[in-house]
Amino acid sequence: MVNRDRHDITFEILIKASSKRKKTELMRDVGLSFVQAKLYLGGLVEKKLLEIDEKRNFRTTKKGKELLEKCSKCPLFKWAKNKNSAQIS
Repeated sequence: MVNRDRHDITFEILIKASSKRKKTELMRDVGLSFVQAKLYLGGLVEKKLLEIDEKRNFRTTKKGKELLEKCSKCPLFKWAKNKNSAQIS
């Protein structure tokens, strides 16, 4: 498995959560342990980059989508360009 830094993981969570996802789906899709998911998802919700709806689904907020868009344009973040399958909507 490839080593990932916080930016890679955050970017991947925000992309996957663009369409509503349950916590366990995000954990599986992004490859996080329960402890990591709790840490990352809690932090992203606190920063208002993710929101939780009444059915306990995580979804990327408008602010989160803006962050994804800005990061994908920045030449310093080559990880954003390497995510060919990433669709920012």
